[in-house]
Amino acid sequence: MNCISPPELEDRQLLAYLDGDADQQTKSHLERCEYCREKAKALGQFQDHLSSRLYRITCPSSLELGEYHLHMLPPSQMLLVAQHLRECPHCTREIGELTDFLSDSVPTLGEGLLGNVRVLIAQLVGAGTQPGSTHTFPVLRGEAKGPLLFEADGIVITLDIQSGPNRQVSILGQVAADDQDNWLDGVAKLQQTNLSDLTATLDDLGAFRFDVAHPGSIKLTVTSPHNIEVQIPNIDINI
Repeated sequence: MNCISPPELEDRQLLAYLDGDADQQTKSHLERCEYCREKAKALGQFQDHLSSRLYRITCPSSLELGEYHLHMLPPSQMLLVAQHLRECPHCTREIGELTDFLSDSVPTLGEGLLGNVRVLIAQLVGAGTQPGSTHTFPVLRGEAKGPLLFEADGIVITLDIQSGPNRQVSILGQVAADDQDNWLDGVAKLQQTNLSDLTATLDDLGAFRFDVAHPGSIKLTVTSPHNIEVQIPNIDINI
């Protein structure tokens, strides 16, 4: 079987037809030419096959998502998966289904000004420290020390501490979580010994910043608008 009205349609014309963007001349030709219709059908089948092979090719595997949910991944990989979840509705839905299936615990609740607040205590990841101990972080002048990674129930907080002028430090932080959008407009509070508390609002990336902090003992608290509070206590920063 050959094209009834050579030259036969090119692949680009057939692709335009499959996408619904063909011109009237191409449509008229395909109405009359069985050969080109079969060619378009074969091209469409190949396109569907290729799409199915590439579907979610950049997504983490189900195993990796499960390990993420169980907090078994390395901190750097936890951050990458959390960032992917912000943009991928398929993986977000899969995590949601996994959470519903595996969830068998009741959140710890405490009474706060906004009602019931879920309070989580973050731990320094991979430092080999005991819970409740004081973490001391020297900061070299003109050189960043970090980033430091803290984790609580799948919520990862990154802190980048840098020295500044007049023996002060700046602290750049970021929150990464499954429900990242729920942390938008959350509040970070920095408590310093013998100094006034500092507050900062989280942006759409979960980032916050304290430009003028002082060395010494600090406590960081990050609270979402949905009453989840993550505390990082007992941080001692020296210059």
